[in-house]
Amino acid sequence: MNNILTIYSRHLVKRTFLISALVWIVMLFLDLSVTLVMELENLADDNGFFSIFNVVLYEQLHKGMQYLESSMLIGTLIALSIFNQQGNLVFLRSAGFSPLKIVLVSGIGPIILSLALIFFDETLFLDLSKQSKTMNQLAESSEVFQWEITEKNLIGLRRLDNNKVQDIQIIDFNDNQSIASTSAYQEGKLDKGQLIIQGSTTKQSFNFSASFLLSNNTLETLSLASLLNLKRTYQLDKDLQKINSLIYARVLLPVSIIAIIFLAGSLMFDSLRSGGVGRQIIIGISLGLIYDLIKDLSIASFLTYQWPILIAHLVPIMILIGIGAYKFQRI
Repeated sequence: MNNILTIYSRHLVKRTFLISALVWIVMLFLDLSVTLVMELENLADDNGFFSIFNVVLYEQLHKGMQYLESSMLIGTLIALSIFNQQGNLVFLRSAGFSPLKIVLVSGIGPIILSLALIFFDETLFLDLSKQSKTMNQLAESSEVFQWEITEKNLIGLRRLDNNKVQDIQIIDFNDNQSIASTSAYQEGKLDKGQLIIQGSTTKQSFNFSASFLLSNNTLETLSLASLLNLKRTYQLDKDLQKINSLIYARVLLPVSIIAIIFLAGSLMFDSLRSGGVGRQIIIGISLGLIYDLIKDLSIASFLTYQWPILIAHLVPIMILIGIGAYKFQRI
């Protein structure tokens, strides 16, 4: 009996790994095609096709991480559906193996693939995405000029990069929240959470939040180690919400994928007699879209109301586990 499980386990792990990888690559390619067509609107003499293609290609691998959970869900459903059509699931269940044990075995392949992609994202994909943003300055144009409110100042500036700024405008308010004075400076620099303006006779500095000093695009291209280091640098709660959200998203991604596979397995055994590969693909895409929507709504709501952001990331995962547990009880 153990030999039977070993043979089928190897076959199932290999199949779920390969199919999940294929699904992720297909979704990556489809997104690359759509993004490339949209970016061709910026085609010009100084911005040719190959330049645009390189920019899109460099950022695509990191961008594809947002499809990782859906790919694992669809890949697991397809693999189990094919396994079922060949009669293997029925044979394993008749041999005394529980559905949960079969699902745990089938999840090994997607989990190994996910961990490998997460590792490459932290060590390679993020660096490629940074190069893409460096090459494509037009994509950053909407975030070049920024305004920030401090305790008694409204400050606007045009960011050249993560350290240099120019066209600085400062509006000072008095205790009655009325405008006391305005001033303008040609250039300054961002350093360790401060805007520093070096004049001919004076030196001024202003404290800013991490979300201002680092744009959303920049924060999303930081590695987990960089985000943890940034969290230690900025201690105000309002600064930590966005950083904590990105940290929890990275740390809980493997847990989210395990919950996705758990749900996929429960749905597969709930419909052993009915449904082919096409049906499982539709179910997987639909559940993936619903899960992404719930996750985005949860995070956005908790960020807006400044609630504990860890709960926002745990709620969608608990929903998946709850539905999966309910389905397994009905098998």
